[in-house]
Amino acid sequence: MTVVLHSGGRETKALCRKWALKGGKPFHKGALQERMRLPKGARGKNPLLRTWKQWLFIVAALLPVLCLIACTSVPPTRRGPTGKREPEIRVLLLEEADEVTIDFNGPVQVTAQGGFPLFDTEGAGSIDVSAQQSSLYFRQAPSGSVSTTDGEVVINPGKQSMLSIRGVSYPGRIVVSATAGRISLVNILPIETYLEGVLPHEMGDPGPHGYAALQAQAIAARTYALAKMRKRRYERFDVVATVMDQLYRGTEGAYRLATGAARDTRGRVLEYQDELVRAYYSACCGGHTSDIRRVWPEREPAAYLTGIRDIDGISKKTCCREYRRFRWRHSFSGRELGQIIRETLPRELGINEDNIGAFRDVRILERSASGRVTSIEIETSKGLFRVQGDRIRWVLMIDPENNQILPSTMFDISKSMEGNTASFVSITGGGNGHGVGMCQSGAIGMAKQGYTYQMILSHYYTGCRVKKEY
Repeated sequence: MTVVLHSGGRETKALCRKWALKGGKPFHKGALQERMRLPKGARGKNPLLRTWKQWLFIVAALLPVLCLIACTSVPPTRRGPTGKREPEIRVLLLEEADEVTIDFNGPVQVTAQGGFPLFDTEGAGSIDVSAQQSSLYFRQAPSGSVSTTDGEVVINPGKQSMLSIRGVSYPGRIVVSATAGRISLVNILPIETYLEGVLPHEMGDPGPHGYAALQAQAIAARTYALAKMRKRRYERFDVVATVMDQLYRGTEGAYRLATGAARDTRGRVLEYQDELVRAYYSACCGGHTSDIRRVWPEREPAAYLTGIRDIDGISKKTCCREYRRFRWRHSFSGRELGQIIRETLPRELGINEDNIGAFRDVRILERSASGRVTSIEIETSKGLFRVQGDRIRWVLMIDPENNQILPSTMFDISKSMEGNTASFVSITGGGNGHGVGMCQSGAIGMAKQGYTYQMILSHYYTGCRVKKEY
């Protein structure tokens, strides 16, 4: 019998004696003796008692196969998200820091690249981390001892210990690395534990009557995270801990309902045609969700992200009408808006600040079916500049110093003109966020009307279904 094992594109062949029974016939002593063609006089004896030369041949033939099986059967350190076990997620907490202090309330083990032990601690304390190029320096407190190494370092807390950074506690272990003297921290932890640190900050506390919305949020956040894990599996991290992906703050702000929503929906994800969906969501859609093609033209379209009217079938009213930014207004003098545009346009359009000129006017050019502005034109003394999609919010910022962007692109503009220059600009709009996918405040409104999390998700992600992933 020829056994062929595939590993890394190579084939390993092992020639074995034909021990398998033919035709699946019953396993009994007579049949076994017949199939092994025992010599005369051997009937009734144990057929497995062979000569030492025969056994040596069998062992030599099987040894490569057994070794290869042993090597390939070792479980990976990080199981992929398509498996049945709960996967671990890698969350980028910090990047390009000069130095950082990591506190701990119990024993920790610190290992260098390759699993080499660097140092252990027995009780509470802290570690000051600094870097030079790719080298890391660790100063322990209260002992004062110093360790240094190149490459990644893993800080693994004991069972009753927790790591903290800048006053926030993070479950799981932390990987420290340095590039060009700048430090990065990645938190590695089970994805369900990660979700318990996401829900309080992405949805807040909708109260007991909004519990179905928390469950829907848990499934959307889990789906989003798993999709990112697949997309970024060859990178250093899966998601960042900010709104650029999902806001994650470790154990800070955790509360019973959010934790329960994550645990009650454990392993459940959203799928469309047997693929994980891109489960985008935002705070408030203003009454109509967005079409992804009009918000992010550069991204792949999706049939379940084309935009819907956010009206519930019970009250016949807008689901997110109770949200505090359901409607809003921001006003600027022409001079104020000119200063903002002079700062934001070069960054968003990739042009030199000297080519901007003095602000004169801003006009709406196009809208989508949802009522959102998809294109604006800004006129200055040096020309016309067109901005499209969600980048409009980043150009018409409310407060650049605090990185506060325009709440949404669902707006109208009114102006006071002095000649050909706008002296006063008022922007009146609705909603908060990009509007693609689930409206979080709308989900809360639906939950309070008695909708289940399945109904909420099918409302915002048309044609998708909930499936148990692990």
